Amino acid sequence: AMRLVGYSSEEVMGHSLVQEFITDDFKTAVQTVLDQALQGAETENFEFPLITKNGVRIEVLLNATTRRDEQGNVIGVVGIGQDITGRLAQEREYTRLIDLANAPIFGVDTLGRVNVWNQCAMRLVGYSSEEVMGHSLVQEF
Repeated sequence: AMRLVGYSSEEVMGHSLVQEFITDDFKTAVQTVLDQALQGAETENFEFPLITKNGVRIEVLLNATTRRDEQGNVIGVVGIGQDITGRLAQEREYTRLIDLANAPIFGVDTLGRVNVWNQCAMRLVGYSSEEVMGHSLVQEF
């Protein structure tokens, strides 16, 4: 964690994670995840931003697990986080490349509903992405 955010153990121990290290727009959601873990409901793959000691915003993928003592009593939460900033940037670039491609590109989910519709497909067919997303490609178009 120290390598990821730049704070030493001494700098964070005894401080409020949510109030001091989480961006305002995610304080409520992160607090809910922690509260649920304290009630025994664990959370997997929760994404949220975190500000490093140097003021850099990173995106974190969190798994929050209930921590118990030998008798099974809840004594806290263990959070396992992974920096996914780079992965999210790659996904955005991939999405941008698909959207700007010179060929019509579309995708469907396992039920045949449109989940990818680029600008070239829109120009060729005449339907905007808002009009086709979530609709059955074969049944409706």
